[in-house]
Amino acid sequence: MNLNKQIPLGVILFLLFTSFFFQCCAPVSVQQPSRPFDHKKITDLISMSREQERQVHTLFSSGRLTIKRRGSETELNTLIAGVRDSDKIKIEITHPWGRPLLHILLNEKRFQILSFSEKRYYSGSLGSFDPSGFFPGMLDPDQIWTFVRGYPVIRKHNRAVSLKENQTTVLNTNGKFVQVIDFYPQSSILCSVVFPGHDIKITFSNFQNEDGIYYARKVGLNDPRTGSQLTFDLKQVVFNKAIPKEIFQLEKPVGFEIMLPQRMEER
Repeated sequence: MNLNKQIPLGVILFLLFTSFFFQCCAPVSVQQPSRPFDHKKITDLISMSREQERQVHTLFSSGRLTIKRRGSETELNTLIAGVRDSDKIKIEITHPWGRPLLHILLNEKRFQILSFSEKRYYSGSLGSFDPSGFFPGMLDPDQIWTFVRGYPVIRKHNRAVSLKENQTTVLNTNGKFVQVIDFYPQSSILCSVVFPGHDIKITFSNFQNEDGIYYARKVGLNDPRTGSQLTFDLKQVVFNKAIPKEIFQLEKPVGFEIMLPQRMEER
């Protein structure tokens, strides 16, 4: 028998391919199919989200806000300060070179906006109209806090169910959908929340854990009513530190025109 006989290249390739094929396919064969969450899993997920909401009372963050609307895209620097217990949020949006664009103050269900490009002062109720063209006039307090916190607020509801894999739906007393929350496969990490009544979708990625506080470093918001897509890329955040009351003040500069809601409706 000739031990030095050359093995055909085709045989070598076949053996290598067969080995590679079985290595790649083996994990797939033992993977279990995903199913809707059972009652215990749903309860655990809702409890976890409620606990996360209780963990954060204040926040101060900075990052980059990308706005896509009507075929245009703009990147802006953003500072955010928020106090959950009193429903106060201050947002300062500036151009990359430092020039102020918008200062937004949210106080419970009211908002005030300084538009430096227009030299105008807007005020009104959240959900009534959107003078900025993208944010935040048409959103409600829960949706705004979900966006700036990087973790969803669970709406008040009657019960929660799981109608499909990796998803939990919360319903009110009339059985109507209040929120639809999706999770990444085989995990308890949220990837998106939908507010069906407003068609608002907020997405979460690149989660971090800071002393038990979970938050997404990248948050997206899609609002079909305004045709806007927002993406906030977080750079820095500080939780549960005292924020001076002076931060939550907004004074109209001299020369700014006051725009009232009824005047906006006439435009």
